[in-house]
Amino acid sequence: MFANAGPFDEWYHGRGPGVGDHPVDGVLGMPAGAFYLSLLCVLAALGGVLALGLIGDWGVTFPRWVPWLRGRRVPPWLPLTPTVLGSALMIGYSATLPWQFAADLAESSPQDIFTPTGVLIGLPLLLAWTIALPLAGWSYYRRTRLPC
Repeated sequence: MFANAGPFDEWYHGRGPGVGDHPVDGVLGMPAGAFYLSLLCVLAALGGVLALGLIGDWGVTFPRWVPWLRGRRVPPWLPLTPTVLGSALMIGYSATLPWQFAADLAESSPQDIFTPTGVLIGLPLLLAWTIALPLAGWSYYRRTRLPC
């Protein structure tokens, strides 16, 4: 539904357009596509935890399960640094989305790795995160800044 089986399988195992029969070596013993998807899942999970920390109390004081730091104040730069860097990357990438979106829908074929359904669902979700993460970071900054 979200990917075309044949092209996805080739991509997943490191074979794709322009590579021919020579698969790209994997990373850490995983096929290249599997490594990419795993890395993407880990980054998405870290982004979700970061966003929860920005809006939750445990983003202001370290939770009790953090050894040596429990109960201490979280330095504001600690969550704001990945928030600013991640937001900047996502905003830069999302600036190209209108062209990618139009091209993916207009030129879709059975040889594409992902289907138009995947594009219609995936890209708007990325755009939602691109808006939500900087807003959560701004809210966190306003909540934790020192009074003038």
